[in-house]
Amino acid sequence: MKILLATYWTLPHTGGLSGYVYQLKEELERLGHEVDVFGHHPSYLHYHMPNLNRFIEKQQIWDVVSEKMGNFHNQYYPELDPWIKQMEMERYSFELAAAFCKLHNYDLIHTQDIVATLALSRVKPKHIPLVATIHGCFTKEFLLYGMIKQVGDITWQYSILQEYLGTRSSRIAIVPSNWLKNQLVSDCGLSSDHLIVIPYGINIHSFKKKMEKSADIQTGSKKKIIACVARLSPVKGHTDLLNALARLKVEENEWVCWLIGDGPSRSELELQRNTLKLNDHVLFLGDRNDVPALLKQADIFVLPSIQDNLPYAVMEAQVSGTPVIVTDAGGIPEMVLHEKTGLISSAGQSDSIYINLKRLLNDASLREILAKTAKECGEIQWSLDTMMKRTLTVYGKTIEHTKGENALSDSSNQERKESRDTDNKDGKFSIDSLFSFQAVETSQVPVDSEVWGKILSALPEEYSIPDPRFIDMIKQHPIKNYDRIS
Repeated sequence: MKILLATYWTLPHTGGLSGYVYQLKEELERLGHEVDVFGHHPSYLHYHMPNLNRFIEKQQIWDVVSEKMGNFHNQYYPELDPWIKQMEMERYSFELAAAFCKLHNYDLIHTQDIVATLALSRVKPKHIPLVATIHGCFTKEFLLYGMIKQVGDITWQYSILQEYLGTRSSRIAIVPSNWLKNQLVSDCGLSSDHLIVIPYGINIHSFKKKMEKSADIQTGSKKKIIACVARLSPVKGHTDLLNALARLKVEENEWVCWLIGDGPSRSELELQRNTLKLNDHVLFLGDRNDVPALLKQADIFVLPSIQDNLPYAVMEAQVSGTPVIVTDAGGIPEMVLHEKTGLISSAGQSDSIYINLKRLLNDASLREILAKTAKECGEIQWSLDTMMKRTLTVYGKTIEHTKGENALSDSSNQERKESRDTDNKDGKFSIDSLFSFQAVETSQVPVDSEVWGKILSALPEEYSIPDPRFIDMIKQHPIKNYDRIS
């Protein structure tokens, strides 16, 4: 098969999603499939297919979308939250770029997030099967980041809608944990039949080989090493960890903590470290490509997440034989059995993390037992072969179901077209009029006619901007003039 792995997020990056994509690509290619990847370039200035060295300049798409949607926003809902406007323009730009990727050449598309899933579902040829893997609950993360103002307001409703549509738009959605499945069912109204739980797997043989390589950080002291492998962002709970370490320092001094990873919270966390006078005890190592070798040196692994799903870092720590301390956030309790394969702290509670850190530092026997049991269980639980077999089964079923659905979709497409033809009879705004080849040609911003010609010729006949489902949500909110949008 020829398969496209697509994500709205950047590729490559240091997070678990990127690791999943490239591991999946490697295994699929080992099995004889041809695999391309598509996503944002790390600079966010381009969309790209890194394995093909193919780039699409984001600005040339964004400028046109921004112009057209900006006029639409100003006319019909100027009071709408700016974050929602931004997210919609990001999605439309991404899906138009995806249409440039010759989607008809693929036998299957496998998306990796809600934005990419919704985007690809709107621009792919209808006969191409679409599978999604959803790696996290973005509404909860948006709440933590402050993008959603409060539960129940329009930003929250918008995010829930995106979560629903972005999962439901695939033929089937893979989720790594039962926790995430339950969240999507209870919070977003998705059917449990649409979701299948397939835990992540890792290439254990490859990981162990990397463990044997030397790391360029060596500690000559007898201090115990506490390692935290996570991107530096609010959801990972580093603030709680630093508070726990400050308390630990009062009673225990023979330790050093490595914060492995980088992210938007780094300067804030460095300031907190300095304020707590932990400069000699907490080291920021940044993004690393020698994490397996670092874990081999560590005496304790800690992950203080406030929000998480099924983090690769925990799997790697277990397989490396490093005793783990985690929180009960998200799907993590599905990975660790308290006092059997690790210790579980309460998410957001620095005191709980402190107690478990102190306990492990002072109990070498417990460290050894937890590490041994976790390693034995992890080598079975995180089998890459099992993940691949189950994923390929999903691919096969999706292809068969899609073939059966195509005949049924022909008549419904005709009904939607006839409905659209009557939408504008009362003089209201027509959602179909915003994007056409003529609309792009008359843009006030510079346009690459060759690029846009390829994009627009690849779009399905029923494609429209704005997304009608987005308009339906807006119309249900009591903001003036929304009833003018047809």
